[in-house]
Amino acid sequence: MTLRRRSGSMTSAQMRRVDQWTIQRLKIPVLLLMDNAGRCVAEAAHHLLKKSGGRNVIVVCGGGNNGGDGIAAARYLKGWDFGVNVFWLKNPAHLDGDAAQHYQIAKRCGVSFFPFRRVAPRRRVPVLREADLLIDAILGTGTEGHLRVPAYDAIAAMNAARRPIVAVDLPSGLDPDTGRVPDIAIKARVTVTLAAPKIGLMLKRSKPYVGTLHVADIGVPHRILTTTY
Repeated sequence: MTLRRRSGSMTSAQMRRVDQWTIQRLKIPVLLLMDNAGRCVAEAAHHLLKKSGGRNVIVVCGGGNNGGDGIAAARYLKGWDFGVNVFWLKNPAHLDGDAAQHYQIAKRCGVSFFPFRRVAPRRRVPVLREADLLIDAILGTGTEGHLRVPAYDAIAAMNAARRPIVAVDLPSGLDPDTGRVPDIAIKARVTVTLAAPKIGLMLKRSKPYVGTLHVADIGVPHRILTTTY
């Protein structure tokens, strides 16, 4: 099992420096880190589905690495014979770098992709309710300021669907450093935060959004995480 609790927390800026050190100095490929993250998220989803007996998952993905993590999770779940659909906010055909590679791998593995915007607003909640579990891979720790469409609409629809949600790294819309919610945020059953917990996830005010917090070991050496940045 690659999920574990770990004491200590970091600001989003500290986590970015850890990422840079891991990638640039240790030469650990982003593709590998993203794959490890996806597997950890998929394991958390699998655990919840095993309890409920559910088989169908919808992953809602934004762009960038957070979306790439979600796509990797979708591929693992598909490989474990779950029904998986990915609804994208940014066309994955326009992704670049490592997230694009995970998209191509997932497609070859049979994961289906659909544009979230093409789902009529009145149909979004019913469509999401067809799933037994949702995965939030919309926004990462680098998001700042107020939410824009379609991220705001996707978060609102996911919450309204009243299905268990697994959040990738942090619930989309939650500030990783303060735990505050400027507009709206995912209300997750489980949050799988990557490498180390972010300070905002540990605060009392963020509990209704974070749910149960797990820390995913994605391959960043422990000595890097315990160094002061």
